[in-house]
Amino acid sequence: MPGKNNTYSFDPTLFFEELKKRVDLPQAKYEEFLRLWEFKTFKKNEFILHAGEAPKFSIFVLAGCLRQYTVNEAGDESIVYFAEERHWIGDLPAMRAKTPSVFNFQAIEECSLLTISPENWEKAFTDFSWWAQAHLTGYQRWASLLQQKMAEMQTLSGETRYLNLLKERPRLFQRVPQHYIASYLGISPETLSRIRKKIFNS
Repeated sequence: MPGKNNTYSFDPTLFFEELKKRVDLPQAKYEEFLRLWEFKTFKKNEFILHAGEAPKFSIFVLAGCLRQYTVNEAGDESIVYFAEERHWIGDLPAMRAKTPSVFNFQAIEECSLLTISPENWEKAFTDFSWWAQAHLTGYQRWASLLQQKMAEMQTLSGETRYLNLLKERPRLFQRVPQHYIASYLGISPETLSRIRKKIFNS
């Protein structure tokens, strides 16, 4: 069965720090809120969700790195997001509607995650008034980044997109295979290799 559950085998500090960035949160309320979440671990390359399945939870990454991607009719993968430590990830519309997701979610490394079920997600909005603000803040940030990526795919060269990613998320290049980087940038592995060679030689 995917994912090993253990509610008490993690340090909750990191999660609390990220919530505090979004909303003024008392420690006592955080501990109560934390009870809605479940700790899970996934092995390297293990699938968290396959496309066509209804998501059973949304995710906060405590440790590790995972990818979110689609597969077209020709079988080509397109990575839309990498989630590292302190990142939130999931298919919220599909989870809340209990409908199949079009995305695959896979652990690139061994991952430690906090997960929240659809039922507890709704309960969070009912029982914790501040959660709506925290969620909206994060969602707006995510939507802005997605729009920026879409614009860059249309207006910037592959080399510029590569350099931007290298500047913004340098650690990715040490923990993610190069063909995954190419997929995320919307270029072929061969093009990525040429870009890296050109930069190295310049």
